[in-house]
Amino acid sequence: MASSCLTCISAILDDLQLLEDLCPKTRVWEDEFTDLRTAKIFLGTFRPFLLSVRKWGDDDDANLGALVARMKDFISKLGQAIHEFYLTSVEEGYRMDLAIYFLDGLEEEASSLVEEIEDLDSSSRLSSKSLVKKDDLMDVMNSLLESLRNIGLIDVLEDDEKLTFWKNFICFVTLHGIDDGQLGPLLTHTKSVAVNAALNYLKWSLCKFTLKGDPVWNLLPKIIPVEPEVHRTCFQALIASKKSRQQYEKKDEHIFRVFIDSLLIYLWEILKTGACVMMSLKDRLKMVYDGLRSLRIILKGNPDVFDQKMRDLTGLLLCDSGLVIFSLSLNEIKDGSVKEMDLESFHDFLKRIKLIKAIVAEIYPETSPSSKFPRTNELGFIDFLLKYIGDLTNPDARSVALSNYPIQAIQEELVYLRSFLGRIVELRNEDQELQALWDRVVEVAYKIEFLIDSLLVGDILDSSSTSFDSVEEEIKIIKAAALNIFDKKTLDLNVKEATKRPNNMPSQGSMPIINDMIVGLEDEATSIINRLTRGSSLLQIVPIVGMPGLGKTTLAKKVYNNSLVTSHFYRHAWCTVSQVYHRKNLLLEILTCIHSKLPEKFSEMCEEDLAAEVRRGLLRTRYLIVLDDIWDAEAWKGLEASFPDNQNGSRVIVTSRKSDIATLRDELDEGPHFLRPLTPDESRDLLNMKLFPGNDLPPPELCELQMKIVEMCRGLPLTIVIVAGILANENQRRRKELVDGLSSRIVSSTEQCSAAIELSYKNLPENLKPCFLYFGAFPEDHEHTAEKLIWLWGAEGFTQKTQFKSAEDVANDFLMDLIHRSLVIVSKKRSIGGVKACRVHDLLHEFCVTKGKEENFLQLVRGYDEIYTFRVPRNLRRLCINSNPEHFCKSRLFAPTIHSLIHSGRGKRHRRCGSSIFGIFKLVRVLELSNINVGTTFPRELELLVQLRYLAILGHMSSIPSSIANLLHLETFIVETFDRTVLLPDTVWNLKKLRHLQIKDNYSVSSFFLPTDNLDTAAILTILTYLLRFISFFLGNRPQAIENLPNLEVLKLLDRAFKGEIWNMEKEGFPKVRFLKIDDLDVGKWTAYEGVDCFPSLQKLALISCRSLKEIPSCLGSSTLEIIEVSHCPFSASFIEPLQEEQMDLGNTDLKILIS
Repeated sequence: MASSCLTCISAILDDLQLLEDLCPKTRVWEDEFTDLRTAKIFLGTFRPFLLSVRKWGDDDDANLGALVARMKDFISKLGQAIHEFYLTSVEEGYRMDLAIYFLDGLEEEASSLVEEIEDLDSSSRLSSKSLVKKDDLMDVMNSLLESLRNIGLIDVLEDDEKLTFWKNFICFVTLHGIDDGQLGPLLTHTKSVAVNAALNYLKWSLCKFTLKGDPVWNLLPKIIPVEPEVHRTCFQALIASKKSRQQYEKKDEHIFRVFIDSLLIYLWEILKTGACVMMSLKDRLKMVYDGLRSLRIILKGNPDVFDQKMRDLTGLLLCDSGLVIFSLSLNEIKDGSVKEMDLESFHDFLKRIKLIKAIVAEIYPETSPSSKFPRTNELGFIDFLLKYIGDLTNPDARSVALSNYPIQAIQEELVYLRSFLGRIVELRNEDQELQALWDRVVEVAYKIEFLIDSLLVGDILDSSSTSFDSVEEEIKIIKAAALNIFDKKTLDLNVKEATKRPNNMPSQGSMPIINDMIVGLEDEATSIINRLTRGSSLLQIVPIVGMPGLGKTTLAKKVYNNSLVTSHFYRHAWCTVSQVYHRKNLLLEILTCIHSKLPEKFSEMCEEDLAAEVRRGLLRTRYLIVLDDIWDAEAWKGLEASFPDNQNGSRVIVTSRKSDIATLRDELDEGPHFLRPLTPDESRDLLNMKLFPGNDLPPPELCELQMKIVEMCRGLPLTIVIVAGILANENQRRRKELVDGLSSRIVSSTEQCSAAIELSYKNLPENLKPCFLYFGAFPEDHEHTAEKLIWLWGAEGFTQKTQFKSAEDVANDFLMDLIHRSLVIVSKKRSIGGVKACRVHDLLHEFCVTKGKEENFLQLVRGYDEIYTFRVPRNLRRLCINSNPEHFCKSRLFAPTIHSLIHSGRGKRHRRCGSSIFGIFKLVRVLELSNINVGTTFPRELELLVQLRYLAILGHMSSIPSSIANLLHLETFIVETFDRTVLLPDTVWNLKKLRHLQIKDNYSVSSFFLPTDNLDTAAILTILTYLLRFISFFLGNRPQAIENLPNLEVLKLLDRAFKGEIWNMEKEGFPKVRFLKIDDLDVGKWTAYEGVDCFPSLQKLALISCRSLKEIPSCLGSSTLEIIEVSHCPFSASFIEPLQEEQMDLGNTDLKILIS
């Protein structure tokens, strides 16, 4: 009977395929097309169970027979309904509502089937005592895995991996003639897992069919073999396979590949649980994990090296790794932690993987990933470490975990060595002995940090791992060597510490805000503008082509913002493509320009629908689109269909460094516009603007130097700007030395630019170097929010507070210095002046990525292919991923020593990614996950990352759990949610170090509720004093609770941020607030007592959609108020005039008032 059911299902699937062929392939029919696919998936859920019945069913089992008979009846009725629908569609044409057609009358029978499955006695579940045959099991497993993959849910995919492991394990061990009898317990166990999964999956599918919801997904047994007999069978099979003399064949390489994947997944599951707390065991498992990843890379990238010897070596190595992993059995787990492994197999594994790598290296030499510690701002790191140790040993915060270790003694020795390094900063460059000692100090400092962090996260320092005693001994030896050097060499102990500090630090007020300086190229701009506004009425592409750093983007911006161009076109959009791009994000970027406010639905749309929306937005209008920094024709092909030819003179500007961009379309009325270099006069003007702002001519003594610079830079604007940045802080003699050094090289313009960048980096103060290289952690053309960048620098330890400045102020000074040196471009202003957003040029970004990797400061991994083949350097500190979130989650990169994980993917942010992967990064301090949807609840794994300083996450959570208080070091907490409101717990007040809290939804600003009902105002202020800025605030009817925050500079009260029609300020408040925005509040009367100086530092006030507001204090801002913007406030006349009069009386005659 099971066989006839399977035959019937095949016939129905044929009908569904014919219907799919008939169904129109247009957007209107999209839902119907989805219903056809869903029907196929639904039918597929019957096959694994029916196959199981056919192979292992007991003919005498009445309950099982009755269930199969009911299934046959149900499937036959379903098939008849679908076949009738098909015949009707052939005769009359396809019509809508397939689901309604065949659902009619079958829901009740599906519900009945669910009940019968639930009533089926577990002893009746195909418990045949006959020997399970491998081939039969593989047929059922393949059918089941196909069904599981069709549904695509994350929980199902986890079950998929468990089943795939058993399938691949069995396939591997049977390559060497292991027969079914030897695998009896394992095959029986795997059959039980498969049958159980097939039956529960069928039950889930029937529940979906009846629209009654999903059953619980935790249905499958654990992947670890729980029965000793099964475990022994696996072990014995691997040993027998290892001892076999039978050779592996070429066709077996596929099984090698899939088994390696399964072993990696298995090992990852063990590692991520945190069960391995012994540091020596964790190190060994990491070696196995890294070795398997290396073997996978070799199999994928160098298949031609796999001769008979390599295949046999690989087979033995996989046996070894399997024995190592299976030795971590339940019998060896005590108190929830793994403590032992098969060391003999482990050492065999290491020998074989080393031999395999050596064989491959002979044919394909490659550079191994660096094992050195980071070499960027090494003294800055030691300073950070000393402060870190000082905080931990502070009597008020002394950690119990460190109480039995010689932390104090190590700290004292490290203080001395830090002082010694400060004296040899310059001398070490010319003395190998000093450099070697320097390297030893830095290395031992990183070891100290690692040991401290490991203890704090609960790892155990066992006898086989590095210990505090060994580090203390090492540091004493280094100190003795340092003292010996002082005895041998004549050193000036009064040599100033050469750590360079930013000098002549520009203030925010003295800096040009948008420093894409446009000089000359007037003829170029005029030529482009003519091509845009004149000529053919057909849609035209206008390519601007030139070498990197020539100013293509700058010219495009100049033209794009030209008043003649803005008035000529009715729709404008700017889209930055870059080398790595995602079509969906490009379409969303264009839509953002087309629509004043992007509808929420767009983020959920597929690429084709977004492309249609772009086209719809551009139809019947004259438009201008700029596609900046396009690298290949594929990007254009993905967007071309969205740009309609309205025959009204629409244009698309394309900037590219590649001259073959002209082949994008045949409709070019002219060739590409090849951008010329700057003329000598234009070069001089640009140099003067950067090096001598405000002066038409340079000082006379610099004229000769100026001519030399102009000649050297060869008209390349980026080189001019960078050289000016290098020279800005140098004296006359030093400027001449630097220019002479650069001009002595006879190289191409691009090489000259690269040399200028290298020199600029070399001349940076040491504490600015990590800040600059950090731009390489993000994608090319990424626009950085200055505020967020500063928070990240602080969490990384790049900036420390001083006696007179906070860490944020120091970081802001660092950013301004990088801008002053022309290494960073400011792209947006703040409302109250200063930098809101910034970016770096493509060539500078490329330098940061390359130099960051060279110094083991950070590693940027881009795209699935790079993630798949990435070999994690031993002491990598910062791992930066630019990929689709799904690819990152599947990568299972094992990098337990990293301190920063930054994901900047451009994929589907709404797709949920399993959060369990983050538990592997126990030492992490910076976790940037704003592009990875972690689900509906705050991940428990994140609560265990007690070293976190910075955390940014995305998800559907509507509340944050009280256990967030475990993250005692948290300084910055950013939550981007798909819900409008997020509830914070009472325990948020326990985060004493929290300085930046930002809650926002995926489309606009969100609000968060702070639990203040049971706390007095003083308690609230004690905590909120640490918080600098709020995006949206809710305090019920108690706005006075935040009046005295001493650090609050930007306050935005949005969407009924507090309740009440009257806001009466009884005393002076908000002492440092410079920008105040009030949007959609119910307040009708906002007053202040006479003589009260409220918002004394206010510079800008924005009032939006306050439809009841009739009165505001006239004394706002004293005389500091510069601008008032009022929008959609119907009673504005009643309060603007008194306010304006009061400000005039105070002498504020320059006040600007904008009303709309």
